[in-house]
Amino acid sequence: MSYLALYRKHRPVNFAALVGQDHVVRTLKNALTKNMVTHAYLFSGVRGTGKTSTAKLLAKALNCLDLVNGEPCNKCINCLKINEGNFMDIIEIDAASNRGIDEIRDLREKIKFMPVEGKMKVYIIDEVHMLTGEAFNALLKTLEEPPGHIVFILATTEPHKIPLTILSRCQKFDFHKISNEVIIERLKYIAEDCQGKISEEALTLIAKISGGGLRDAISLLDQCLTSYEEEVSVEDVSKIAGIVEDKKIVELFQQLADKNVSKIMSLYEELKNGGKSIGQLLNDIIEGLRNILVIKSVPKPEQFIATGSEMILDLKKVGDRFTKNEILNWIYKLSEVESKMKYSTHPDILLEVELLKGSTGAPVGEEIEENRAEVKVKEVEKSTVGKTKKIDKELPLDKKETKETKETLETEEKKDVKLDGEKLWHRFIIVIGERNKSVEAYYKGSVGHVLIDNIMTIYFDKEKSSFHKSRAELPENLELAEGILKYLAGRKIKLVIEFSEELEKKQENNPEDKITEIFGENIKYINE
Repeated sequence: MSYLALYRKHRPVNFAALVGQDHVVRTLKNALTKNMVTHAYLFSGVRGTGKTSTAKLLAKALNCLDLVNGEPCNKCINCLKINEGNFMDIIEIDAASNRGIDEIRDLREKIKFMPVEGKMKVYIIDEVHMLTGEAFNALLKTLEEPPGHIVFILATTEPHKIPLTILSRCQKFDFHKISNEVIIERLKYIAEDCQGKISEEALTLIAKISGGGLRDAISLLDQCLTSYEEEVSVEDVSKIAGIVEDKKIVELFQQLADKNVSKIMSLYEELKNGGKSIGQLLNDIIEGLRNILVIKSVPKPEQFIATGSEMILDLKKVGDRFTKNEILNWIYKLSEVESKMKYSTHPDILLEVELLKGSTGAPVGEEIEENRAEVKVKEVEKSTVGKTKKIDKELPLDKKETKETKETLETEEKKDVKLDGEKLWHRFIIVIGERNKSVEAYYKGSVGHVLIDNIMTIYFDKEKSSFHKSRAELPENLELAEGILKYLAGRKIKLVIEFSEELEKKQENNPEDKITEIFGENIKYINE
């Protein structure tokens, strides 16, 4: 006899064995008990969450000869035939392979015939979103006026691709991702049933890898138990699944905290040459950073992290060497690397460079360059007295201006030129973006700005943008910003960084004054 895969061997034979979808089970059993089963259902959710299993259970219950409280008996002739897959009145259709109008027309012709063996004829159409537009139109008429002996069960992972005319004629059930705790308990039961040995940490890792899909978890368990005679460990699961072991990720974080360049490169080469994809390695690093952030932010992190208690302690220990802002910066920069990888022929180098950049001691998230004083300005309009000048040259901020630039600025200062505050801000954002995207993001995180004479005050929300404020007011960032403002305005502009609460206090202290009387005309607020 051929080997039967574990996910097929342990497919639920009744609703009680269906795990993780209690809301669906409760409704369907009530409908069966009260004889209120409708003619069409739509089951949607990610793969491996029980859509097809539930459809088969409902089909079996509809044809069971001895239904008890909505549960099929699994003893009558119909139930036994259905369990063996030899029941003629349950028809499964793969819409990915039978997606055309001809197949649906053929289906419409066949539904006219009464059931051969059972009480109801049930059509299970899997991946129904793959049907063509013409096929959906052909199916629509059948769903509008179906024969009394027909029940349709449509299953899909992408319900947004199904026409609303079809959706409105079905009872829709959303299948949720199954929690890691439920998956682990089910895997324990299956492992014991087949006399397999696997550690608790390995089961936790399998649950995490499965992403809420029980079928994927059972398939991986099947592969692990087949591959190893002794107890399956975390290392074994990592090798089979092609992922990086959590302990190596912790070691990498430790070396980053120590800023040990040689060890970082050595460990990175080991991970890269271990057969793991660079994309998976990057995902594991980002997830590890996320877990550290959770540990530093919530009192009971084990509720939100799919790993063992020992690993949580290791993550906490290495996480104590980083601040929350450093962790956020790492996640931000590595996410940028992830978006660039798809366009690069050397994604491994992109990740390596980012790791080494963080190991130099420079703040992650800042551009590391030798000469921070020079700014590249491309085709930026500079307002003068009613004229616009195109600029495309290097701007030396820390050095004396060129003779031509100096004469121009001195002329403007003599004429007392004052740029409109909003135009100055707009050009400032463009130029600083050309220079440094990270710094641009910090200043764009502000909620308002005020220009009074030669002082520009930028306001940040205390609750939502305190991080942006802390980065914007770093000395090197202020130096860069003030240099750009001086160039654009033709005079020195001092930057002041404050929380928006300070502005509210000023307004409260002057309740009878208009805002323009307090701050002048050059003011601009950005509403949330």
